[in-house]
Amino acid sequence: MNLPLKSRLLNDPDTQELIQCLPQIQTQLCQSQQDAVFLRKFFRGIDIQVIMKLYRRLCLVTAQRLRPVTKSSVALAANTYCVLRHYKEQTEAEELLNLLSKPHMQALLYSHDNIALKEYEPDISSLSRTSDKEEETIKLVQLVKSNEPLGITLQLNDVTGGIEIARILHGGAAHRSGLINVGDEVKEINGITFHGKDPKDMTQILSELQGAVSMKLGTRTRLAKDQRSSSTKVRALFDYNPFDDRMIPCPHAGLSFQKGDILYIVSQEDPLWWQAKRAGETRAGLIPARLLQERREILKNAENVEEESNRRGARRIDKSVQDKSKECPIEAKIPTYEDVELLPPNSIHKRPLVLIGAPKVGRNELKRRLMVSNPGHFEDVVPFTSRQKKATELDGVEYHFITRDEMESALVAHRFIEHGEFKGNLYGTRKDSILSVINSGKVCVLTPNSQALRFLRTAEIKPYVIYIKSPPFQQIQRTRQRHNAVFVFEGNARPFTSSDFDDIVQTSMKLEQKYGHLFDSVIINENLTKAASELITIAKLAETKSHWVPVSWV
Repeated sequence: MNLPLKSRLLNDPDTQELIQCLPQIQTQLCQSQQDAVFLRKFFRGIDIQVIMKLYRRLCLVTAQRLRPVTKSSVALAANTYCVLRHYKEQTEAEELLNLLSKPHMQALLYSHDNIALKEYEPDISSLSRTSDKEEETIKLVQLVKSNEPLGITLQLNDVTGGIEIARILHGGAAHRSGLINVGDEVKEINGITFHGKDPKDMTQILSELQGAVSMKLGTRTRLAKDQRSSSTKVRALFDYNPFDDRMIPCPHAGLSFQKGDILYIVSQEDPLWWQAKRAGETRAGLIPARLLQERREILKNAENVEEESNRRGARRIDKSVQDKSKECPIEAKIPTYEDVELLPPNSIHKRPLVLIGAPKVGRNELKRRLMVSNPGHFEDVVPFTSRQKKATELDGVEYHFITRDEMESALVAHRFIEHGEFKGNLYGTRKDSILSVINSGKVCVLTPNSQALRFLRTAEIKPYVIYIKSPPFQQIQRTRQRHNAVFVFEGNARPFTSSDFDDIVQTSMKLEQKYGHLFDSVIINENLTKAASELITIAKLAETKSHWVPVSWV
């Protein structure tokens, strides 16, 4: 039968010994009977006896020699990770993979191994001294690398001959570890010596590493310059593949993208190579900075001009290039990145729908079907003309009829977003007509010439640009001839010819090449019914969803 707690505590040998010694302590240290009574009561208290018992048990535990089960938990975790990769479809394996890849877990295992090996401090005898008398320490970093890149780029230090870390990519394994810094010299990785080697060769070795990665890094006492963070969001205006780029420091560290992709710029520290990522992703990659891409395009254009000069004659081409440069500044001809922000939908002032495409591709018919799908919601803009009104026409219905002098005065005042001349008469669409439709709460639908985009893409109008693309030659010829399609202009109708189809396809390709970075949506007009359905869906999304627009529009 178990004794009560108080009885068991009173039988504690250490406490009993103290109580028995009280008379002797009293005669040697104090004459007061009251002090002796206090001490006797103090040592008989339950609390002090519990503490004494716990203390004695702790002494017994510390006397035992505790040994770690393993001194290489990092390597064990790495091997486990490699095995589990083959069972990723199982929930338990996926959970353990995620756990082992966490930087906090890797740091815990790394600390455990250091304690097990009693490596509490760096080995001072193994430290080298640099020529500039800066103190250098060696740090060992161990992490687990999966299929993703390690997230660093290397460069050669021309003074020391060592290979240093030039960049740390945001979100990569090196960045998540928090143990690697820009400027660290790579001494060894998995026993491979890096000093004096070619950075390109070492980069290739890094890309092939899998599982446990042990890095020996040399760090200097001076503090590395902090990276400037960035929150810029851009729309890419060109296609990019890092493996086709001979200038990129490390192709595996690059981020590929296509024209129109939205990129989040996380670092602009390097003037030539930015770090960027896509929405929802954590790992960043290298992309050419705006300055670098503009230089490339300038050199590319110069090479094209030189080749053209060799074919046609240098003097004639040089004059032509000079004349063109006066008409259009060089910045306008080099699309790189466009700073963007999300524009929320506006229920009052709706964005105009601008249908861009080659002549005869079917834009007007698609616009007609869109407007018929919801009468009163969509509205066309009545153009202006200087020609005489016909007897069957009403002013403000087919056209606004004004004199040529009035129209020329409006053109000089830049009130038209587009204009042209046909058979001696001027035609055009005025900007205030578009704004009038926008302010009425309706959706303005336009089918202007592609050159009008530079006047339409303003913060005042905020157009949603839809590109009506031509299908390949055989398909457009087959579908148009099957439906006996005709081309109507100024009241005259005629069937399409093979030359018409070829013009549509070629013009579509040129439009996409020149203005493709400005398109918000693309519809291939192969089947008119299907294309009209797509247009109706896109028109609804343009009204109800947020969209990326130039930052100046927000």
